[in-house]
Order: sequence, then structure tokens, then C-alpha cells
Amino acid sequence: MKNKELEVFQANAFVESRQTYTVNEKRLLSTIIAFVKPTDKKFVEYKFSVSEWADLMGKTKENFYQIADDVTDGLMSKIIKIDRIGKDGGKAFKKFHAMSTGDYDSGLLTLELAKDMNDIFLNLKESKQYTHYELMEFVTLTSTHAQRIYELMKQYQHSKHRRREPMLIVDLKAMLGIENKYPKFVDFRRNVLDLAHKQIEKTTTLRYKWKALKRGRSFYKIEFYEIHIAGKESPTELQEKAFLENYIGEEIYHIEFSLYLKIKDIKKNKDKSYSILSKEDDTWYDFKTLEQLQSGIAEAMKQANLFEENKY
Repeated sequence: MKNKELEVFQANAFVESRQTYTVNEKRLLSTIIAFVKPTDKKFVEYKFSVSEWADLMGKTKENFYQIADDVTDGLMSKIIKIDRIGKDGGKAFKKFHAMSTGDYDSGLLTLELAKDMNDIFLNLKESKQYTHYELMEFVTLTSTHAQRIYELMKQYQHSKHRRREPMLIVDLKAMLGIENKYPKFVDFRRNVLDLAHKQIEKTTTLRYKWKALKRGRSFYKIEFYEIHIAGKESPTELQEKAFLENYIGEEIYHIEFSLYLKIKDIKKNKDKSYSILSKEDDTWYDFKTLEQLQSGIAEAMKQANLFEENKY
């Protein structure tokens, strides 16, 4: 499998878990996951040569031994916490480590995932509750916050509305592993939300918008929306396109040219003006604003109604 074709598949429960990995720890874990097929029934040992992993991570081979030593320490020691609803309906959680063994010898790194990760990475096609993304795009991110928010956005990339329900800031911080940092929202915004958003849009094809919601005078939730891929229309753009297409076939009055035209096609321009293609002469006519466009259609409808009334 070529590097550019490697995809990471993981259960949504893992995407929303509390994680405190460093950038390199998360990169290595994602690399292992990329070699686990979503149809696999069990884990195997995953082997990486110095050159393979250095190329994937954009690292030099010279310091690979120390990087591998530090990263495997983190993967074997750091706890993953997944919150869930207990059998009695109350709060419950599960804690575990991602990796059971790490072996480095003669430039070859051999890793084995812990059995507790079975539900996270195996039989995902059956559950359908999973998120996936391209490994080579993910490893371009150099911030742990950008890595985690990227995963949280990818989770909703193909949902019907391509948005997440507003998240409590305290819950989002928990997922990012920074519960006790940035008590002031202005610092959380500047050091986490703004920086992650900027990096994700700079180095990946993922696009999204976000806004903070207030309760009283304090911000308490974050809403992520219009989650889509660059070059593809956002949900708002799709809605507007469908809205404009409803005008095709209608008559419109152009006040500048004193013309009544039948709309063959319609489009929104980069400067937020609108153009309609006339069915009569295949010529494009511009309208500066949506209000002007709608007024032209209203005027044409008014004249059509007067004509119908005068017929009788």
C-alpha cells in the first residue's frame, strides 16, 4: 500500500475520548491504525523500518532511535479514557493503554496494540460508528490541538447537516486533555481554537466554521458547523444554490435596461452580486444584490398579474 493511500479508521468513541498524546505519539499511533484494516478481526505485529517511519513523519533518520524510545514510552504509559453511560444509567468510564509492546532493533520498530483496543479499531464496518481520514494529511499537523479538533471535525464531515451539536467548553477541553488550562476564554480561543483552525485550513483540505455561545455573560459552548472539504460547496452554499435554482424559469424585470427577461440560469458571483442568463438572447445580466434580484422578480410577477386581470 502506498503512503498516500493509507487511511486511518477508528471508532467514534475513541475520537471523543480524553487523550494527552504528544504530536509524535499521535502520529505514530495513527500510522499503526492506518495499517489496521476496518474489516480485520484481530491485531498483528506492526513493523516499521527507520526509513519508512522517518519518511512518513518527515523526520531525519539520525535521531530516530531517541524519537522511537520517547514515543513508545508515551503510547505504553498514557491512559485513554472513554466516558459512557453505565448499566444503571449513571456515569461510567473505561481506561486503558493503546499499546502493549514496543520493540526496536537494528532500525526496525515492531509494535503491538493492546487487546483493549479491539473495539476501537476492529470490525468497524459492522458497527458503522467510525471516523476515517487520510494519514498523509493528518501528519502535516504540528499541534496536538489541531490534531484532535481535526479528528472531531472529520467525524461529522459526511453527516447530513455537517455540523456538531454545540459542545460544552469543559467537555471539549477534556477531549483535548487540557481541563485545567486556559480558565479565561480569551486565552482558550487564542491558544487553542484560533491556532488549530488556522493550521487545519493551512495544511489540510478540511474546512469548518465555529462560534462560541454564551449563557449570561460567560461563554460555555462551542458550535462547529459547515464542516466540508475545500473545493466542495459548504452546506450554506448548497442551500443557497437550491434557493436560487427555484428562480429558473421565472420572469424578471431589469430596471437598468427596462427589460422583462425569462431566467434560463442563475449564479452568484465572487463579489456577491448575481447574474441571470436570459432565455431570450442567451445574454448574462447582472444584479448587484439579492434584494435587487428579488425585486425584479416581484415586479415581473406584478406586471403578469395586472396583465391577467386586464384580460377580463
